[in-house]
Amino acid sequence: MSRPHRPNSLVHSAWWCEFSTRTPAFGAADDQVLVRAQSAETPTQAMVWIRLAVRVLLSGFDPRDTERAYRWLDHGQGEAVARLKAGEPYAFTAAAGRTRVEWSARPVLFLPLAHAATGPPWRCAESALCSCTARGHMCRGYHR
Repeated sequence: MSRPHRPNSLVHSAWWCEFSTRTPAFGAADDQVLVRAQSAETPTQAMVWIRLAVRVLLSGFDPRDTERAYRWLDHGQGEAVARLKAGEPYAFTAAAGRTRVEWSARPVLFLPLAHAATGPPWRCAESALCSCTARGHMCRGYHR
């Protein structure tokens, strides 16, 4: 029984973190605004990013959400990290007047990209050439 060809994987898993706001506006098609986004190498790093950002805006939350945020900051981290480790997305939301704020993290797979100084964007494929020598195998022209 032969195994199917699988080129060396260059993808790596990480967690994508976003901070967005939503303020209802009259007649607006999409009122959500992405304020900031970044990647994290571990679920714990993702949670640290969210935790710090929540603390920065904590004093501006509605009273009910301020209390809930304090409870989450004290006791909500374990569940959040466990969900991220299990491959599930996680989000924390709060209100500040009419504005809803949300911090979220989700697992993603990243592909390496070429640095802008290395030339045209297709150059990144050259660093990931398939080393397969199977007869008749085609890697969409990336063999040399």
